[in-house]
Amino acid sequence: MRFFSRTLTRSVAVALAATLAACASNDEKKEDTDPVELVDINPTVELREVWSENIGDIDSKRYAMLQPAIGDGKVVAASSDGEVQALDRASGRQQWEVDLDVPLSGGVGVGLGLAVVSDYRGKVVALDLNNGSELWTHQLSSEVVAAPAVGAGVVVVQTVDGKLVGLDASEGTERWSHSTTLPVLTLRGTAAPVITAGAVFAGLDSGKLIALDARDGIPRWEQRVAIPQGSAELERVVDIDGSPVVRGDLVFAASYQGRVVALSREDGRGLWARDASTHHSVAVGAGNVYLSDAGGSVYAYNVGSGQIVWSSDDLLRRELSGPAYFGDVLVVGDLDGYLHAMDPTTGQIIGREKIDGDPVRIPMVVDGDLLFALSDGGELVALRLERRQ
Repeated sequence: MRFFSRTLTRSVAVALAATLAACASNDEKKEDTDPVELVDINPTVELREVWSENIGDIDSKRYAMLQPAIGDGKVVAASSDGEVQALDRASGRQQWEVDLDVPLSGGVGVGLGLAVVSDYRGKVVALDLNNGSELWTHQLSSEVVAAPAVGAGVVVVQTVDGKLVGLDASEGTERWSHSTTLPVLTLRGTAAPVITAGAVFAGLDSGKLIALDARDGIPRWEQRVAIPQGSAELERVVDIDGSPVVRGDLVFAASYQGRVVALSREDGRGLWARDASTHHSVAVGAGNVYLSDAGGSVYAYNVGSGQIVWSSDDLLRRELSGPAYFGDVLVVGDLDGYLHAMDPTTGQIIGREKIDGDPVRIPMVVDGDLLFALSDGGELVALRLERRQ
């Protein structure tokens, strides 16, 4: 986990959490703070590498979340040192590359012929998806550490000072801005907004989920996902840092130290809610909602009722990525660069592939028959799911 209160960072938060745990633990229990050792499995599926390319390092110390994005047959990826490149989705061949000569913190958003990234000073840069040429820039009020959303004629960006800003996709001028109230202490990071059916859905540091009209930024509804608990500010952190997931008439979201919920896309009415704690997005598939929690447990909830279908502690304390539903398996990444394929009906690990020695924490991207995973070391890998005979 990672925290932000102008100066408090993720490493400080981890140290605080470890100190608190140590105060209540004897020497035997301290051993339980180590990541669970992986055990041998009998794989029934294989995540087979189709191609890989190193795009440059990702700044994990500042918790950069430079998620690749897919558009027009291209995978667009950005490194923390400012390089942005487009690769052919199927072969990995480079289509174009540009060096923006500035450290990047947020991206990549793709759509409407654009590839959009942002830097630590709040500058948003829109590139032509076809050739990488710069189309426009826009200066925001503060840092952006999540991917912009592109669609419905706008580029929507969430800043760390609590603003959602809609920029005209053609010119980069500001169409609208919506301000929110920030808690005293928050996780370092923000949720990437999502645009669908003319609405913008975004998770907030306050533990709320909001829906705005993409045209003018007017709120359609706002719903609390998590309620802060406890007297200490550390206990009251309830950020939503994972992007909302929209499926049909429902929106799914989860918060840190809060809940996982299913809400009506139309009016925000709650269908179900269950206690949970994560700083990732959920995944949806095979009638379940999947979540990897802050401690490394993985849960499956029934999509209609929220009842727990299964839970797995096989990967405890392995600093899991958010889950991805790919083909007919569930995939999570871990701190040692492994991807674990899980049976979505039971939670059993049925496949494993190591893509790098560095952690896989950035959200994976599923596009048709390919899964795209990016490590902190900058290794971008396209994988295909195959059944073993």
